[in-house]
Amino acid sequence: MITFKNSYLRIFKLSIFVFLLGCGLAMGQAPWSYTIIALFSLLTLFFVISCQKIITHDKLIFIFGLGYFCLSLHWIVQPFLVEGGVYLLIAPFGFLGLIILCSSFWTISSFFVLKISKHSSSLTVAFAILLGEITRSYFFSGFPWGIIGYIWTDTFISLSASWVGPIGLTGMTLFLTALPFSTLKPLKASSISFGIFLIILVAIYFQFRNSERIYSNSIVRLVQPNAVQEKKWDPSFAPIYFKSLMEMTSEIGKEKVDLIVWPESAIVPFLDDASQDLKKISQNMPRNSELILGIRSQSKNKIFNSMILLDADGVVQNKYDKFHLVPFGEYLPFMAFFKQLGFIKSSDNEQSGFSAGEGSKVLKSNIGWFRPLICYEAIFFHEIYNQNRPQFIVNVTNDGWLGNWAGPLQHLQQVRMRAIENGIPIVRTANTGISAIIDPYGEIVDSIGIGLKDYKDIKLPVKLHETFYSRTGESVNFILILIWLLFLFFKKRVFRIDGAL
Repeated sequence: MITFKNSYLRIFKLSIFVFLLGCGLAMGQAPWSYTIIALFSLLTLFFVISCQKIITHDKLIFIFGLGYFCLSLHWIVQPFLVEGGVYLLIAPFGFLGLIILCSSFWTISSFFVLKISKHSSSLTVAFAILLGEITRSYFFSGFPWGIIGYIWTDTFISLSASWVGPIGLTGMTLFLTALPFSTLKPLKASSISFGIFLIILVAIYFQFRNSERIYSNSIVRLVQPNAVQEKKWDPSFAPIYFKSLMEMTSEIGKEKVDLIVWPESAIVPFLDDASQDLKKISQNMPRNSELILGIRSQSKNKIFNSMILLDADGVVQNKYDKFHLVPFGEYLPFMAFFKQLGFIKSSDNEQSGFSAGEGSKVLKSNIGWFRPLICYEAIFFHEIYNQNRPQFIVNVTNDGWLGNWAGPLQHLQQVRMRAIENGIPIVRTANTGISAIIDPYGEIVDSIGIGLKDYKDIKLPVKLHETFYSRTGESVNFILILIWLLFLFFKKRVFRIDGAL
């Protein structure tokens, strides 16, 4: 009886410790960005995996994942708070459901990888977590938010994303932190891990040592109205926000403004009903400039979350419809099924949510070609690199749904990685912040903070030459992952029984 109680207590203590290690890894994400704490947590996790026997590794990884996603995704309750009412009751279930789902990706991949390899080394578990991150990024429309590799965003190492992207960066992180605990000679394995890390540092240094920030002569104006989400569509406040947008747009700057960018869903009317608003906007635009704004549009009994390019005469020159929508936020999955059951009327567009656009596009403006991204689309790294390379990327967003702390900062963190991966500057505007122009090295040129009503005129950085990642995408990563898998499968044949390298 005493033995049983002691065993139960040990399992409980270990579970709490591993959960806290998951929280430690989350500290590497924005808004904290404590990379050292995140790396220490990973190292400690793999040490625990290499020496503990009381909890199976897949269960241990599930607990670790719960800690990681609990802290890194805590902001997910914010959209429920914005809506209020019955949504407040749903918030705990939505939060728990999401973190359990995300943790399950790691757990399921761990279970199958350990079964296949029949070897439970730290490298095997690291590989399983990587597979879990890949699955999470693609499965059921994907949710690649807070990928482990983003812990490097505020460091020099983040520039390696221009070679391998966020998945490669995640694989490198997991491999190097797990390697020291994968054999019976940890000192030798640690030196190899550290040596590989130094080689990566040197390679990045020589690639970027002579890099310089080059700017074009094009001036972009970011306009942020500080439209609070709870009041954004209120008939009493919407005209106030529209007036603020107009006033900041018409301001005479020190230099000629070429492009003005408003945020997502900047005005209330649908595109077909917005002719008067568009005319007023054009009358307040600086001469010979263009303006990009987010707006809702309708076509063939469907509603779209759109972005338009407006010329100085108020004529829509280009239009893009968002195609990667937020499940349950912008559309209801299995909508056809619910319509058949009679829960949703076929003609009820508002209840059905947004429809997906035809796909990604590259649009032409007077200052160059640009790739439009609306809000959530900016987190999908694998949907950007395979496009015709534009001069810049435009991301309009409404981060008012995400609160005023971790959510918006994590969203910005991921947008910065898109710039590094593709070597392309990004122009970003948000209703309540953070609006920014990001150079192709992922550094913020200038920004407007959360909760501020302001505008800024900023020179547009020049894009870099095509990066290795923008040419190859995930193909190289998948080859390396296959090699790693084969290595794990044949490890007992290649390595001596004592585990020495």
